[in-house]
Parts: sequence; C-alpha cells; structure tokens
Amino acid sequence: MWQESLQYFQRISLNAPITLAVASGAVGSVITLAWISVRDARERRRQRRDTALDLALALESYARTCRTMMHKAAWAAAKPVGPMSLEAIEGVSIPAFAYPDRLAWPVLNRKVISELREYPAMVHAAREYLEAFRELGEPLDLCSRVEYECAKLATFALALARATRRRHGAAAWKPGAKDSAMERELLDFIASAEEKRKAALERRAEFPTERRSDAQPFNQPLSA
Repeated sequence: MWQESLQYFQRISLNAPITLAVASGAVGSVITLAWISVRDARERRRQRRDTALDLALALESYARTCRTMMHKAAWAAAKPVGPMSLEAIEGVSIPAFAYPDRLAWPVLNRKVISELREYPAMVHAAREYLEAFRELGEPLDLCSRVEYECAKLATFALALARATRRRHGAAAWKPGAKDSAMERELLDFIASAEEKRKAALERRAEFPTERRSDAQPFNQPLSA
C-alpha cells in the first residue's frame, strides 16, 4: 500500500510541468473567451445605442416636418377662395416617411423592431386616406384633416423616439428653443380639434331633429 502511494506521488511530480502547462492553457483560453465576450457585448451595446439614436433622430425630424405641414395647411385654408388658394391646397398633404438606409436592425430585439416598423405603415395608411378624401371632400375640410392627422403622427413620432432613446441608453432629446414646446402644442391642437369635431357632430345630429319637428305631415294640407 505504501509503495503504491509512493509511485502515485512520483508520477504526479514527474507530470507536474505538463499539468501546469495544460492548466495554464485552459485558464488562458477562459480569460480570452471572457474578454472576447465582454468586447462583443460592449460593441453590441454601442451598435444598439447608435441605431436607436439614428431612429430617434429620423422620427423627431419627421415630427418637425409634420408641424411645418400643419402651418402650411392653415395658411392654405386662410387664403381667399380662388385659383391661388386651390393651388396652395394642392400642395397640402401628409409628408412621406422612411427610416434611414443601412440601419443595424438585427441589434434590436424583435418587439422593438416590430413597433418601429409599424410607424411607416401608419403614415402610409394616413396618406392614402387623405388622398382619397382629396378626391371627394371639400378643399377646406382637407386642410383641417391634414392638420389633424399631421398632429397625431407627429405626437406619435415623438413618443416613439423618446421610448427608443430610453430603451437603448441613447442621450435624451434636447430640443432647441423652437421645438421646446412642440409636443405640448401638438397635444393642445389635437384636444382642440377633437372638441370642435365633437361639437360639429352634435350640431349635425340636432339638425335633422329640428327639420323633422318643423316639417308638416303629408296628410295635412300645406298652408298657402
């Protein structure tokens, strides 16, 4: 028994350099893999942050474009009726929107990608609706609808941009003096427009009732 133990320790002592080399190599590999993993994670976070910033900037820029179109629609609606006003109204529409090319979409998670990619589809649907209304509706009504839809799209774009920045650690938006109150102004405009629309619908609902109360039955002779 004692001889077997002695032989075992002798084998360990003879193989110690090899054992140390193998252990050192394994530890070195683990450290290298850990460093690569940390580096890749850091690079991925940077890519997510940069991509989120590009997306947010595109959305915020579109919100400003929508606000400009709102002013243009209000100006066109205020012009006296005539060829010049019709020409001005023809240039009133919801601006198109598209994200920048060559974005690193794969660095974002699927839920975020889905939410972001739904927005251009929302803009496209609103544009199609307004173009159909252009053919059938009144020019002045078109201007008010463009104002309202642009305000809603701009508000949604700002909210989506803010959420995108926050989720991925991008710097918060710091608007200049011109844009500092933009979101509040948009929300106030939407609230005012919805109140006006509600009042108009109520008046429209009351009008047929008044006409029915004033109308005479067919079985009574009309007064001379």
